[in-house]
Parts: sequence; structure tokens; C-alpha cells
Amino acid sequence: MSELYDQIEELMIELEDEDGDPVGGQTIAIVPGAFKPPHLGHLDMVKQYTKRADKVIVLISSPIKANRCIHGEPCTARQSEQIWKMLLKDAGLGEPKVKLEVSPIPSPITATFEEIGEDGPLEPGINLILGASSKEDRKGRPDWIRWEYAWKNRNSKIKQGVNLLNPEETAVAPADRPSGAPYSATDAREMLEQGMDADEFFGEGRTAAVRSILGLDQLEEMTGAGAVAGAVGSIDMKKRKPKTESNKHPPYN
Repeated sequence: MSELYDQIEELMIELEDEDGDPVGGQTIAIVPGAFKPPHLGHLDMVKQYTKRADKVIVLISSPIKANRCIHGEPCTARQSEQIWKMLLKDAGLGEPKVKLEVSPIPSPITATFEEIGEDGPLEPGINLILGASSKEDRKGRPDWIRWEYAWKNRNSKIKQGVNLLNPEETAVAPADRPSGAPYSATDAREMLEQGMDADEFFGEGRTAAVRSILGLDQLEEMTGAGAVAGAVGSIDMKKRKPKTESNKHPPYN
């Protein structure tokens, strides 16, 4: 009888171990992007994934091209990281639940494949979510379609033992601004460039902090000073070189 109890106890222990550490026991979500700049729409995506995953990695890429600029100056990866830290702190999020990583790779997609490939840091047995939303572009293609290649080639492009979840099923619903309009980094840049209040993108009273991180006020002061100096210089040149009969009209060659 005691042997039977011992066998039952051993079986129960085995079942507990299986329940406590199933295949892919930990779920990690990777949310990649250049984030120029990050805003509350991006933050909402991270919030949604914190409810589904044990850990969320925000992967910030480092584009080389100086596109998506404000006053001609790009938002750098480090500036994006600073804004992310502010947004996460305001939301009460941070490590170990949410981790920020800056990648030197320009493309968010390529940076992600470096993270999830054979040489990446992920451990076998992990459930993997590739961050995306169900938002459609102008051609009607949902955002998650960017991961279609990864899903179809998951046996060769994802580290062995890492379980990629279907991107279509893990895509989150996009958030809208308080005004009802969709979040757009382009709109955020335009508002910052025009000196408008952009709190609906960054949180109440946070426009000034974002402008400071991006160095916009200093840039505008320098640009304004340069424009004034240029105008003054132009006037001085005219004063130093008054018109005479010889320079009113250039001589014919």
C-alpha cells in the first residue's frame, strides 16, 4: 500500500513540474521600431503586451538616413530611448517587465532577426511575440504583415527551440488619440516643429520635456539667431558697397 502511495506521489510531482515549466514557459514580446519619436500610441502597444507576456523588449533601431526630421534634425536612437524612459516611468512601467534596447542596426526588421536568430540572446523554450498592430495602411495591409516572412520561415529563421506565436493572432488593436484621430509620429513631429502643444502624444505637461530631449528650443534659438545675423550681414554689405555709376549695371562682355 505504501508503494502505491509513493508511486502516486511521484506522479503528482511529475505533473506539477510539467505544469510549472511547460514548453515555452516564458513569453517574450519584442516591439521594434525607429520611434521618431515614441509616443503614447507606441506606449499603449507595450501596455497591451505586458498583459500577455512575461517580458517586453522595446528594440530601438538606429537609421542612418536623416529622414523623419524636425527642423532638419533627425530624432536619434538615444533621444528615442530618453523619451521612452519618460513614457514608461509615467506609466509605472520599467525593468524587469519592460526593457529598452538600442540596436546599431538601421532597420527595425533586421535588428529583430538579429535578436531572434540562432546567434541571438533568446533561450530555447521561449514563446515569442513579434510586436505589431492590426492597423491597416493606405493599401489595406495590416501592420502585422511585416512578420509574415518570419512566420512562414520560422523553422529556419528563428532560433531552434524558440516558439514564435502567430503574428496575426498576437497583433494588438491600435489606440487612438483623445481627439479620436489615430496616433501618428508624422503628426507628432509636425506639431513639435510648429511649436504646438503635443501633450496628446506624450502625456499631460510633457511637450516641454520632449522638446528639451530633442534639443528643439536650442535649435530654434540658433536658427533664429542665424537668420537675424544673416539679415544684418546682408544689410551691412549693402551699406559698405553703395551703388555707383560703375556698378549700377555690369559691363557687357
